[in-house]
Amino acid sequence: MLRPSEREGIREAWDIHKKHTLSSSIIDKMVIRDNELAFITQEDGEIPIIENYGYGLYYHDCRYLSGFHIRLMDVPPTQVLSSDERGFISTLIVTNPEMKDCTGTVIAKETLLGIMTTTIPGCIQQSHTIRNFNTFPVTLELNFEFDADFADMFTIRGIVPPTAGKVLPARFDGKKLYLSYEGEDRLRRNTIIAFDPLPTKVEGKICTFELNITSHGLQTINLEISVEEIKPGQEPERPVKTPDERINQIIGSHTAALEYCNNIPTSNNIFNSIMARSLADLNMMRMSLNGDVFHAAGIPWYDTLFGRDSIISALQILPFDAELAKGTLLVNAKFQSNSSDDWRDQEPGKIAHELRRGELANLNLIPQTPYYGTVDATPLFLILLTEYVNWTGDIELVKLLENNVDRALEWIDVHANMEGNGFIYYAVKSPLGIYNHGWKDSPDSISRSDGTLAKQPIAVAEAQGYVYMAKKGLAPLFRRIGRKSDAARLEREAEELKERFNREFWMEDKQFFAQALDADGVCDVISSNPAQCLWTEIIDQRYAKCLVNRIFRDDMFTEWGIRTLSSKEKRYNPLGYHNGTVWPHDNAIITMGLRKYGFIKEMSLLFTGMYEAAREFDDFRLPECFGGLTRSEYGIPVKYPVACSPQAWASGAIPFMLTACLGITPDALNNRLIINRPHLPSWLDNVQFNNVKVGNTLTDLNFRRVEEETLVNVSKRSGDINVLIKY
Repeated sequence: MLRPSEREGIREAWDIHKKHTLSSSIIDKMVIRDNELAFITQEDGEIPIIENYGYGLYYHDCRYLSGFHIRLMDVPPTQVLSSDERGFISTLIVTNPEMKDCTGTVIAKETLLGIMTTTIPGCIQQSHTIRNFNTFPVTLELNFEFDADFADMFTIRGIVPPTAGKVLPARFDGKKLYLSYEGEDRLRRNTIIAFDPLPTKVEGKICTFELNITSHGLQTINLEISVEEIKPGQEPERPVKTPDERINQIIGSHTAALEYCNNIPTSNNIFNSIMARSLADLNMMRMSLNGDVFHAAGIPWYDTLFGRDSIISALQILPFDAELAKGTLLVNAKFQSNSSDDWRDQEPGKIAHELRRGELANLNLIPQTPYYGTVDATPLFLILLTEYVNWTGDIELVKLLENNVDRALEWIDVHANMEGNGFIYYAVKSPLGIYNHGWKDSPDSISRSDGTLAKQPIAVAEAQGYVYMAKKGLAPLFRRIGRKSDAARLEREAEELKERFNREFWMEDKQFFAQALDADGVCDVISSNPAQCLWTEIIDQRYAKCLVNRIFRDDMFTEWGIRTLSSKEKRYNPLGYHNGTVWPHDNAIITMGLRKYGFIKEMSLLFTGMYEAAREFDDFRLPECFGGLTRSEYGIPVKYPVACSPQAWASGAIPFMLTACLGITPDALNNRLIINRPHLPSWLDNVQFNNVKVGNTLTDLNFRRVEEETLVNVSKRSGDINVLIKY
């Protein structure tokens, strides 16, 4: 471990370095991923060796490949196609500009065709095939240049200076190229590149192949890029040991994800493609820890366990895959806090915010080991449990997690109740902690109409709704396991919270709810935070119409979706992370809330806006967020430069919105499936939802739009279930 003076020297150098090397956009990228390994390149398949922000090959928050260039006769090829559509395989097709080969023969442009196929079965496997369409043979030099900085993700993001670890000189042993790093945490990290056939020449990190390709012939170069961590005295740890077995598992998993789409064919082929993209991306985002499967949050910045994100994305796809919710509950329960630690903003009973496993985490130079700076993951954990049981009837999981539930409730009632008034608050204690602990967790995301920032402790509106929903949902489960008095207490506390919330958060002068309460009173901006409270049903019915009318005014509704902050507020910025952008998951939650309060027209309008936004993005992939600029002015959604894409809860937004429109409510414990006022928008005439699983029953449902009405037909039923349809 370095002395403080040595660490300060690194920090000073870092302050200079980061100003000159970090670019600011990863809009155009290809992403393939498998469990804990992610490969992010430019559209041309390359990783810039300089001016590199987020591109690279990542494992355990470490960048094992920070540079990858391909040159044919020292010239970059011309890209003609790139695709990462399936998530585990990417394809790049290139051709040549006019050039001379090694013999001086002129090769006309577009007479060579290069095809690069990349798969990620726990390593990177690439095949590079060059075809010669000339009437004569060609002799070519193909160069691959590699680089590996082994930077921690928090260093790449410009948050924390690098460690004193050492990048070792590149080494070629006659068969493989080794790029290695001795970490300050005493771990050896290796990037190992194998070739078939072997390079003609290796100079440092540049590997050269001489290709002799006959007329209309071809030649293929294969690469395999592996990563490994080695702890002192231990065997190397790799993502997988058997890539051939893993690729078969990945293909099977991808096929299964697409089968979910086959269970919900609709009359709109574009919408079918959006759903397929959403579910395929969620499948790609799966990660496991000790056998528990969940969604990582987003690529590249948040490719790890995030309590809040994993829970919300699991909630979004419960009708399609309830088992993932179980894994999400189990993994979050295992990281639930048992103690207090200010460095990690940790308190007993709290569900974790973020887990990191890179060098900075190993050295305890960042608090994400895990970090607990989240006010909403704990009530969301309880909500996921109740919703999971509603779909599955798995009361045994409630019994298994009963102690976790009690500790979560105690954290809500004791530790988060900082002001003693029944609301849950947050206040950062860690010197490297996050200032805001709601889902809008950037430093400037909670404010007042005069532009000043909220002062801690802060109680954000939506978190109060989450607590209300959690307690209301847990009460019937407690009755099922014999805790009737606790059930009654939870119901009483929920109703008291609802009354208090509608009294304290309501702004009579603005006819809207406050974004938050803080140390100085009311944060009176118009924001999307209270709109999420519709989903939780904490909003008193007498205020619901005012809230809904307000969020659909021009300063909040972009025609694509609801902004995070009104365009009339001082801190509004259409490209501000939480101060004016549009977030798909935020809009999906609001959509479900509109359904619950009976605002069917507005629900359909929001669903339509997000569907039409998805149509405009590459491969129909909704990003983490996009610009809050109005559709009527710009015509297409404006990209946010460093948005994660894919992002799990963005991928879950369209499936969640569809569920809202279908009006499906499960009640597995009472063998019921309730369909309340289904509504298909004008662009969706028919939805066939097969194999809807509630408890141990399966039901096929057909939703059909007839003029302005949506009719439902139960076409198949397996098991004892009562389907109740309310028009």
